[in-house]
Amino acid sequence: MFILLFLYPDKIDLSKITQHLTLVRKTAYRVPEFVFTDALSSVKSLYFLIHCKLELKHSFYEKATRRDAWFNVKSSMELLGIGKSTLLFHMTIIDMSDDEILASTLIKMTKVDSTTRRSSNFSDSFLAKHARFAQIGTSKLPPFKLMKAPEDSFNHQFVIRPSDTDANGHTSNSIYAMLCLDCADLAASKYDFFKRFSGDFEKPRLIERYFAKECGEGDTVNAVVWEHMHSTTMLHFQLLKDSVLLFQADIDFYPRDNILSKL
Repeated sequence: MFILLFLYPDKIDLSKITQHLTLVRKTAYRVPEFVFTDALSSVKSLYFLIHCKLELKHSFYEKATRRDAWFNVKSSMELLGIGKSTLLFHMTIIDMSDDEILASTLIKMTKVDSTTRRSSNFSDSFLAKHARFAQIGTSKLPPFKLMKAPEDSFNHQFVIRPSDTDANGHTSNSIYAMLCLDCADLAASKYDFFKRFSGDFEKPRLIERYFAKECGEGDTVNAVVWEHMHSTTMLHFQLLKDSVLLFQADIDFYPRDNILSKL
């Protein structure tokens, strides 16, 4: 979901990340009608994104530079399965000129009681009505592996601004990623923190995100980033409030030299 169109090897351009993240979401997000009529119809329930895994192809970056790129893109959405309180979707972004898949993502959303803010199970009648999805479940997106940041990780604190929140007063999903990337930007450009990392900051290949808890305006959060133990192209990110995990992301980038030679 993060696209950058210019090369700054040691600088993450967050404005462009945000711009293209918005474009992808507007293009790709489709929800089957029965989910609206059956699952989302209750005013007592909310649906939160809790886990997503996105893969971006080389051609995604190449074609995004064309002026007419987003006029020639179509999307598809498929409901893969239903859990006790979760919905799992698969989305693809496709170039209409040649039907090439540019990006694909798995998204898991959970049903939450609007009063208690706790997970709320689907009714037996709903699961029975959509039994073919319920039997499949959501195992195609395995549980996210939570990690403990090493002691030598890079840390930076941020305060959530009013503009970072949504209509419900909670921090927007995209802001979580923005804060993590801000932290990586500081680590790379100001402190020269990364010793082995050789990925291209502008070309993420695989992005996996897990949302654990909410935060709001005025909260102080600690952003943490560290390098993968064995991969030179992967970074791990976490956001914590009072040592409690809010968000975690793993991003594997295309190697800088390889991606440049292919483009």
